[in-house]
Amino acid sequence: MASWTVASAFEADSSDLSDEAKVVVMCSVLTQYQHVYDNSVESDKCDINYGEASAAMRYDIITSVLDSGLRAAAQMESSSSRDFFDGIWDRIIATVDKLLLPSSSNRYAGYAYHSKHYLRIVAIVLDHLPKRKHVMAEPMLENGADRAVAVAFECNAKKENGDNELYTKAADGAVHVFLSCFMGLCQKMPSSPAISSLTNQIIGDTLDTEGQDMNDQNRTRHNFALAVCESLRTTPSQDLLISLFPLLCQLTNASSDSLRMAAGRILSSLNLSEAISRERARADVAERRANDIEEENIAMLEEIEDLQAQNEELERQ
Repeated sequence: MASWTVASAFEADSSDLSDEAKVVVMCSVLTQYQHVYDNSVESDKCDINYGEASAAMRYDIITSVLDSGLRAAAQMESSSSRDFFDGIWDRIIATVDKLLLPSSSNRYAGYAYHSKHYLRIVAIVLDHLPKRKHVMAEPMLENGADRAVAVAFECNAKKENGDNELYTKAADGAVHVFLSCFMGLCQKMPSSPAISSLTNQIIGDTLDTEGQDMNDQNRTRHNFALAVCESLRTTPSQDLLISLFPLLCQLTNASSDSLRMAAGRILSSLNLSEAISRERARADVAERRANDIEEENIAMLEEIEDLQAQNEELERQ
C-alpha cells in the first residue's frame, strides 16, 4: 500500500505535491535505492519467480519517481541556482550508472528481470538531462553498452552447458540494455566516438558470420545489429550517418531480410546531395584559408628579406 501511494503521488499529472517536494522525495528515494543496492546480497542464482515479482514492484516505483521528479527539477532549474541542481544531476547519473553496470552478485538477474525498466529509466533521464551534463552521461552510456554486449555473449556461453532460463532471459535483456544506451548516444551525443566503434564492431562481426548456422551467439549478433540500425534511424546527425555509409551499404547485402531492410531505411533517410554540398563548402573554406596562409607566409618572408637587407646595409656603414 505504501509503495502504491508513493508511485501514485508521482504520476505526471498529479498536483498533490509541489515541484520542490517531488525533487526532495526523489533525492531521498535515490539515496535509499543506492544504499539497498550497495548492500544487496541478492544472488544471480535466486529464485526466478521471486526475482520477477520483486523487480517489477521496485523499478515501477523508481521509474515513476524519476519521471515526475526530474520533470520538476528541470522546471525549477530555470529559476534556481545551477550549482544546486548539478548535485542532483550528478546523483541521477551515478544511480543510472549502477543500474547499467550491475555488480557480480546480481549481474545476470539484473539483465534478466530489470532490462525493460532500465530502458525506460535511461530514456526518462536523457529526456530531462541538461545538455551541459551530457559529457558525464556519455561514458555511462558507452560503458553500459559495452557491458551489455559482453554479458549477452557470456550468457550464451553459459547456456551451452545446459538450457538455463535465467541465462536465456539475461542474454535477451542485455540487448534491451544495449539498445537504451546506444540509442541514447545516437540521439543525444551523435559525435561520440563510441558510436562508430560499436557500430563497426557489431555490424562487422555480423557480416563476418554470414552463412553460418544461426546458433545462440550468431542470433545475438543479429539482434545487436538490428538494435544498432534502430538506434541510427533516430539520430539527428547526418554527419554520423555519412561516416557510416560504406558499412551500411555492406549491410544491404546481408542474407537476413530484416538487416537489409533496416540498413535500407537508414540509407533512404540520407540527404546525400546536401552532404556533398556541405563537404564542398568545407573544402572551399579550407582552400581559401590555405591560400590566405600561403600569402601571409610569402609576405612574411619578403619582410624578413627586407629586414636582412637593411641590417646588412647598416653593418656596411
